[in-house]
Amino acid sequence: MKRGILFLILYFSMIFTLTAQTASPFVPLMDWGHWRLGHMSDLEFLHKNNMTITFGSGAPNFETVSRADFDQQMAEARAFNQKYHDLGYTVLRYLSTSLNGTSATAEDKPQKEQIHMLRFYNENWEEYADYLGPKPKAQDNPTTWITIHPDGDFPFYRYAPYGEKVRPGFETWGCPDNPYYVHMMEGRVRAQAECGIDGSYVDWTQIAGNTCYCEYTRKAFIGYLEEHLPAGVARAKYGVDSFEEIALPQKRGDRFWMEWLIFRGRSVAHFHGRLLAAAHKVNPHFQIAGNVYGGFGYGPIAYDAAGNFEELGETDTFLYSEIQEYLDSAPRKNEEGVKVTNSPALKFLAAASHGKPVIIYATEITPPIFPNPTDQALSAMAQINIAEAVANHCIFREKRLTPEGATRTYAFLAENEPLLLTCQLRSNIAILASLNQYLADELSFAFISSRVLADRGIAHDLIVEKDLLDGTLQRYDLVVVPYIPLLSLEKQQALVQYARSGGRVLVLGESGRKDQYGLEQTQNHFLKALRQKSWPTQYREKKVGRGVLAFMPLPIPAGRYLVPAKAKSEFTTFGPSMADLFADIPEAYTRGRFNPQLLPLLTSAVERIETLLKHRMSRLTTPAPFVEITTMLPETQGHMLLHLVNYNVTIDGLITPAENVGVQLLLPPGKQAVRVSCSGTLAERQPLAFKTDPKNPRLITFTVPRVEIYGMAVVELN
Repeated sequence: MKRGILFLILYFSMIFTLTAQTASPFVPLMDWGHWRLGHMSDLEFLHKNNMTITFGSGAPNFETVSRADFDQQMAEARAFNQKYHDLGYTVLRYLSTSLNGTSATAEDKPQKEQIHMLRFYNENWEEYADYLGPKPKAQDNPTTWITIHPDGDFPFYRYAPYGEKVRPGFETWGCPDNPYYVHMMEGRVRAQAECGIDGSYVDWTQIAGNTCYCEYTRKAFIGYLEEHLPAGVARAKYGVDSFEEIALPQKRGDRFWMEWLIFRGRSVAHFHGRLLAAAHKVNPHFQIAGNVYGGFGYGPIAYDAAGNFEELGETDTFLYSEIQEYLDSAPRKNEEGVKVTNSPALKFLAAASHGKPVIIYATEITPPIFPNPTDQALSAMAQINIAEAVANHCIFREKRLTPEGATRTYAFLAENEPLLLTCQLRSNIAILASLNQYLADELSFAFISSRVLADRGIAHDLIVEKDLLDGTLQRYDLVVVPYIPLLSLEKQQALVQYARSGGRVLVLGESGRKDQYGLEQTQNHFLKALRQKSWPTQYREKKVGRGVLAFMPLPIPAGRYLVPAKAKSEFTTFGPSMADLFADIPEAYTRGRFNPQLLPLLTSAVERIETLLKHRMSRLTTPAPFVEITTMLPETQGHMLLHLVNYNVTIDGLITPAENVGVQLLLPPGKQAVRVSCSGTLAERQPLAFKTDPKNPRLITFTVPRVEIYGMAVVELN
């Protein structure tokens, strides 16, 4: 009998091993240029729209089905996904991190004991021991996994589709520091990997505001402080030599608040790392991204919900963001005649991802959010969303079956896919963005600076702090430091050294006056390079080695740079606790609502950039206030891409084409233009005449005859 049992154990173990090893032989192409994502798994839709990425079938949550039904659905999912792999599609799948429950009525306050996972724990855990391992002890049951407020209460969410009443069902969230919750999620993602899908975007991957204050989080936070906050810093900043007895911070102004916010973001990223490692045991090509809601801006979402894209960009294999704040941030010309653009945030995501694919999930253009869903409106709005994403190295998630504009755009992108592969955003101007500033309750102006440059038709990239130390700076002729108050001496020195090697650095405001921990610094490499003992009150420019370091004052008034908002309140805010915190909120950089003091300062900064570079940059040479441009290079540098996006599109789908758009392109060093071709109408590219600057063969000019919504020019190089 024992031999028989042993044989069965070995047999089923072998079968599981073979299944795990062969579950997903398909290797996805993780290149932005190849990714065209369709919301539907409908084959006709995918084929019609030249999609390459779709959503497949996955494992059900353990607590929702019997084990027999689970195994059957797993087998069906494998067959479904294999079918799409055979047709060449990369298959992604939704994975929820939430703990679902049902209260008696929609009006009742949810209770921990009402989560479905508790019933599963009590009745069915052992059936899934192969995924979940031994059942936790009673004191570690699923009710202890929930993120909690300081008083022990917990957050929850009830979903109500567009205008419908909420239902008794609710969602709450597990703590990424709780080992039992994380282990359960490892089981979930392992099941997803066994289904043959290529990756998951993990929904509700957040730490809800003012949570979590469980003992696991306390222990993890103390461990973080011990590892990352030097004793001397802790003593100077907080007057402590030990962290064991500290109180966890609860609000702005509390001790360790900055460290608390950074820690939360790292906890989520570490959680993703655990999920990825678990999935890779089954499929080494499995991909992970967090579905992070970014609609209120990337500073606030990192601040309030631990959605730190700089951290996730290091861990995740692609990024996923619900970027738009309903109709207010849908790209277009709005009712006031103002350009609505998300390009600064998209450039930041591209920088944070370090070249990985970035999926943008935007506001669904349906009633009651979308006022006029005619075929014309749907077609135009789908097209402008795709165009904005593509031009900024992102992927728009298409959600409708038949918008003609989307179909035409995807056909054009598919035809030009060989030109898009391995391409990255490459201009000669970079703006430094740093979420660390917001986590330290400091202002910074990366996104607004990006908007001002885009409005003037100047191609540029965003970079993040990590890029200062890894050689990325050498790609650029000029780097803008848009008031970065917290900047370590090491990173200051990297920027100064970049200037010495021939670069140009424009420092706005008293950048680097504090170190990375938020302590005032007595040294400053910018001031030293400028040969100044204190911050100048006027513009200063100094030759440094073979390059230039320049400083422009950027006065910060006591009231901060709040943005007047129409029909909301006296000032636009993200929330009551952050009313005076974020200058780079979407109301500013997305909808062009600038503080009247800030706009002229940043406009002056752009004029300094033009002078410092002696106008050697890629830019528009004719007035085109609704057209933005970006430039890209592939690994081979055999060609250069110019993307043009015309935002002169109304919510009703009325398109005003941009005519005879003049362009100046700066070619890569050592390269010359051979041919230029362009299409601004999604038709076949046509050759364009171009001129080479006799004083600088890297500068060429040409005119794009017409840009309806999206245009692409290709410059062949030798």
